[in-house]
Amino acid sequence: MFPFKVSKWVELACFHSLVVSSSNIRQKKLIHKLQEEKVFREEMRHFREKIEGFREEMWNFRGKICTFRGQILGIWEEERPFWEEEKTFWKEEKAFWEMEKSFWEEEKAFWKKYQIFWKEDKAFWKEDNALWERDRNLLQEDKALWAEEKALWEEERALLEEEKALWEDKKALWEEEKALWEEEKAFWVEGGAQVVEEQRLAGGHRNVNGGPRSAASCRGRA
Repeated sequence: MFPFKVSKWVELACFHSLVVSSSNIRQKKLIHKLQEEKVFREEMRHFREKIEGFREEMWNFRGKICTFRGQILGIWEEERPFWEEEKTFWKEEKAFWEMEKSFWEEEKAFWKKYQIFWKEDKAFWKEDNALWERDRNLLQEDKALWAEEKALWEEERALLEEEKALWEDKKALWEEEKALWEEEKAFWVEGGAQVVEEQRLAGGHRNVNGGPRSAASCRGRA
């Protein structure tokens, strides 16, 4: 029984270790995932700010376009200064379109990263659900082992009670045997041996024919 109990306790300890290890791994992954999500949301906020900045630049450029058109309609007589301003305008337009190109490239990279993030996010939660299911199964097995261990303890307790009762019976027998030894010791101390010998010599024949028995014979029978 005891080797069986030891194996069960070892198995129970292994299951406890698996549950604790699995819980720690899951907790670390959750913390790492939340940190990644926080960083990603911060990048999303920064990108939205860039979108607002680009829109503001676009509206400013449109205002410049309107201003330029007004100058075309109103100042033909000042053609030379106008063309200087046109040259400056086209430079600004070129810078704007380069900024727009950079913006769209950055937006493309952002959305690519966005798709990868949500793909990884889906895989993460799938794995997390699998870990949760595993933890739940381990806890169920752990509960079953605890119930089995409780039953073993109850069985051992019943055996101990039975052993205790046997020891009580044995103790009572020892007490009775001790009392008999004390009685026999007292008998021999008081000269019982001499009396028995005298009775044996005097009435031994009667004992054979059914006469009275000696004290030693009676004691031996007892």
